[in-house]
Amino acid sequence: MPVVMDRPRQLASGRWTAHLLSDRLGDVGSVELVAIAVTIGCHPYALQCAGTYKEHFDLMGDRRIRAAVGHPLVVQVGWRQIAMILRDKKTLPLGSP
Repeated sequence: MPVVMDRPRQLASGRWTAHLLSDRLGDVGSVELVAIAVTIGCHPYALQCAGTYKEHFDLMGDRRIRAAVGHPLVVQVGWRQIAMILRDKKTLPLGSP
């Protein structure tokens, strides 16, 4: 599966945000996630929870829009699917396919 983005949600400040993450474990998932994030304008240092199953980028503004409508390798999924991906990544040992 390509890199996924959850449905945007509105913060109390009125800004819209979403999360970008890979469903793959370990270095393969990290490399895939960072490569795609850089193409939509994210800086690698903005990676949240690096090296864990919760590794993701927070997307706001133009980056969120570019990921949602302009990137062929980003698939928008619901929060339930995100929860299933995180559950699977948490329970699988590092290095699993």
